[in-house]
Amino acid sequence: MANGILLGYGGSAVIQSVQVLVTSGTFDTAMSISYLTPMDIPPTFDSRSRIVHADGVKAYTGSVSVDVTDNFLTLLDTGNLFKRRYCFDVSLFDGVDGYKMEDVYLNSLSLSGSPGGIITASLSFTGPNEWQADTVTHNFIRYQEPLAYWWSGNADVSDWTLNMNQDVQVVYSNEDTMEPRYMRIGLWDFSLDVTTYETLRRHEFIVVKTKKFTLTGNTSSEGYSYNGSTSVGTYKHVFESGASAAAGSSGSVIAIGAP
Repeated sequence: MANGILLGYGGSAVIQSVQVLVTSGTFDTAMSISYLTPMDIPPTFDSRSRIVHADGVKAYTGSVSVDVTDNFLTLLDTGNLFKRRYCFDVSLFDGVDGYKMEDVYLNSLSLSGSPGGIITASLSFTGPNEWQADTVTHNFIRYQEPLAYWWSGNADVSDWTLNMNQDVQVVYSNEDTMEPRYMRIGLWDFSLDVTTYETLRRHEFIVVKTKKFTLTGNTSSEGYSYNGSTSVGTYKHVFESGASAAAGSSGSVIAIGAP
């Protein structure tokens, strides 16, 4: 097609100035309307429902799904997405229109790998301002190589999923406006589900290490399963992060450091 749009990887996304292989993305506006329960409900046949108390506050949210590459991995350290209260920008471009959200905070991040596939990631985030047009045209990525699932994990790892959650809430201003007054960033946590092809020694404490950070936590569940004559036995281990108690403050859930 002489005048058609040549899509490289089906679109373009930029997270904090790093271009990634986007597979889908959304920007949304949600109104958290405040309702009251009636104190008196007369015994009639009239319609009964909640009572609108206030318009509430707007929440500007978004999500992005990507195929993981070396470029995306540069965002996964304690100075970027794995830093509590980290504020960043996200841009989406579909070949015709471009939009961006600025100063957003991460609600959740999930990484997963499974046999026969590639490593994928999904992010959800919330910001104080509505998305706007992005006048910068980003070239589609054509030659970055997605990372296959066998690139990660130790021997005999079947599949795995790493989840990060951060409690982000918008706070209303109690004025004649639905715009949020500020963002309240609460606690955060990590969890890791790993399925292997061999039974590991039982343990109650686990440390997850990568080249950029170390997670510390505890085992929340473990077990063995067998799925029939065409399958081998597997062992699943679920790990949840948690800071250690310390005088005057809590310990660190995630820390910088190579294994």
